[in-house]
Amino acid sequence: MHGLRLSRNLLSDFCVPKKLNNEEKEYEGGKFATIEHTGETFDAACLEAVAKLYKYFEGSNDQGAKMSVVDPVCITALPADDGSLQLKVKVSLQIPSQFQASPPSPADKSIRIEQRGKMAVFFMTFHGNAKGENYKNYAAQLRSAVGTEKADHKELYIFSSYDPQNKSFWNCHEVSLWKK
Repeated sequence: MHGLRLSRNLLSDFCVPKKLNNEEKEYEGGKFATIEHTGETFDAACLEAVAKLYKYFEGSNDQGAKMSVVDPVCITALPADDGSLQLKVKVSLQIPSQFQASPPSPADKSIRIEQRGKMAVFFMTFHGNAKGENYKNYAAQLRSAVGTEKADHKELYIFSSYDPQNKSFWNCHEVSLWKK
């Protein structure tokens, strides 16, 4: 997986719905805290992985450093044979700029620090709940709209959430496919 630090513009800051014709952007590279986690359900795996990463950012590291969370939370998922999403996810958060040169080592050994390069993607924005079923449905719509000539369809999806699930309204989420 490549770097996922988003260069957001004014429209995506307010999570305005996008048309599907050639909507694309580039994520910056950098160092990311990443965890691969398997849960009883896709949604449980995501929530548990995000909780572990947040503990790292809240100071559960060798320096006791509290770091600000850099949006978005990025989830990489694979579809299962039955069309649902696999129970194993890879969740990443970018390390803040002041810690990029020397990130604190996580106390939780399941968290790794990864260096990633830039990545260009096609994306689709949606509002509301960000459950596995929602992500799967929007990913299918994006794959259909973009087509195989322009995007890499390796059965791999990147889901980005800019808002916590407990936020009452205006939740903003994205599904992405790598640009060829």
